Amino acid sequence: MIRDAQYYDFIAQGLAGMGYVEGGRASLEMYLNDMFAEKWNAEATYANMGFPLDPDIKLHPTYEQIEATIRPYTMAAYVDYDSDGPSKSVDGIMLKSGEIPIFKHEVYLDRKKVKEKMAITDMLGGMSNDIVDAIMALFFTAVDDLIGGNFNTVQFQRHQIVGNEGKLVINSENNPYGLPLEIDFGVPSKNKKTSVWYTKAADGTVSQSENIGSTVKPIDVARKIVEDAEDNDFMPEGHWECSKKTKKDLLAMPYFREMYALAVRPDITDGTTRVAWSNTIEEDIIWQYIQNRIGRIEVIDAIGSVEFINPKTRKAAYRNIQAFKEGVLVYVPNGEIGSVQSGKPVWIDSGNTRSALFDGGRTLIREIRDGEHMTIKTKSESQTLCVPKSTRWFYYLTVMG
Repeated sequence: MIRDAQYYDFIAQGLAGMGYVEGGRASLEMYLNDMFAEKWNAEATYANMGFPLDPDIKLHPTYEQIEATIRPYTMAAYVDYDSDGPSKSVDGIMLKSGEIPIFKHEVYLDRKKVKEKMAITDMLGGMSNDIVDAIMALFFTAVDDLIGGNFNTVQFQRHQIVGNEGKLVINSENNPYGLPLEIDFGVPSKNKKTSVWYTKAADGTVSQSENIGSTVKPIDVARKIVEDAEDNDFMPEGHWECSKKTKKDLLAMPYFREMYALAVRPDITDGTTRVAWSNTIEEDIIWQYIQNRIGRIEVIDAIGSVEFINPKTRKAAYRNIQAFKEGVLVYVPNGEIGSVQSGKPVWIDSGNTRSALFDGGRTLIREIRDGEHMTIKTKSESQTLCVPKSTRWFYYLTVMG
């Protein structure tokens, strides 16, 4: 009996047992869509981030940053009976283009378990249902891990670009096994303002700046940014975004509690008494007050998790990274502020591989029967980038010194 890659093709047996009998790519794609399309719904997830999927999957994976054609309803022109009206522009203006970066990762199914199942298969002279079920459970977990990691990668892109002055910075901290990369999508310098409201010690203690409430009034500073955006730059309706840490820091400032006390209890004239009373108010109420004064604030509570090898222990370790920059308030338009653009995957299959596409053809999933290591490897590959539009309407207020 020849014990080749086909002999140990547990995944083919598992797919067939689940009713996916078309074979090859078709069976695996049907499995992926049935098992993961609802949980990992790229269309809905990315649209909620303000970056819907670009329906065009590019054969030549080049992204295009196009200035949005959001504009008022311009008035018609008065002409004579025999003349046509002027044609209105319909196309955006390309601001930047470049190659879409590619990201990959892979998971080896538990080698010990796979080898055990291979040994049992040899002993029995074939696969049992229990063996196939065990391997398919490992395969499901591996694919779920890879697709979930891809979604987190795109989410990290989005939040870093929006929170970091329109820049995507990939470095050794957030990409320890890959290449460095930086893309600047071009936020105007006039849209970047610094007004130090507080500083933060290493232990997390927030200290409000001494000039807050006298020469620097945070509410007025933020409202002025919104006012200038709408009146001078004709920005449509927008909202603020900040990290979860920044929200906590703002709530730790006495200023906002004092302003709330002045608005709600003007009868308390003694400053010490007013501060004491304001400290009894729940944080949710203070946070809502801040939003009532400067506009809605969307709190970004997203963390990117990176796996790396600890040089001391030589074991896998994990590092959590804040996706959205701390100490910054960002004012952006509501709704769509960019798109997720992807390139078309290209691959070559061999006798020991099984490949399929996910996310409407944007993600390549491959199952490889690895004869060298006598195990099964699952790989993922995607060439995808969050590309913002209308960065002229991205406004940055750095508040932490």
